[in-house]
Amino acid sequence: MDPSVVATEKMRLPRRGRPIFWAFQRPLHLERLALLAQRVSGVAILVYLFFHIFVTGTLTEGRGVWESTMGALSNPLMHLGEWLVVVAATFHAVNGIRVMLLELTPLVGKPARPDYPYEAKSLGKGQRSVLYVAMLMTSLAGLAGVVIFWGP
Repeated sequence: MDPSVVATEKMRLPRRGRPIFWAFQRPLHLERLALLAQRVSGVAILVYLFFHIFVTGTLTEGRGVWESTMGALSNPLMHLGEWLVVVAATFHAVNGIRVMLLELTPLVGKPARPDYPYEAKSLGKGQRSVLYVAMLMTSLAGLAGVVIFWGP
């Protein structure tokens, strides 16, 4: 037997054309959903950035254009959008810090062979607690945003 052969199984290539379904494949666990939320919040923040640059750019066209743009954006739907930006940015930042902690600290744990039944061994107690803190901080930022936008 050749010592350079690692496995005798055929390699399964990833299926193309369904870019988000990887997040809902079995086994479904919290870390995979957090990664999906990280990607979605990052794209949402990027879209908001372009929208923000466009709206701020109307300031160069004069005071009347700026005031009409701000008048058009002063409605409850836009306040909801701003609130979603606050929640997305908070989750994205705190979850990004969690991922950095996983990469730079011993929270990941020792590597283990992936034997059947496949369980997410990477989400240990330390990682899970940091993920819960991220979700708690996102919830608190969401509540703060509700008080700021629609408070007393």
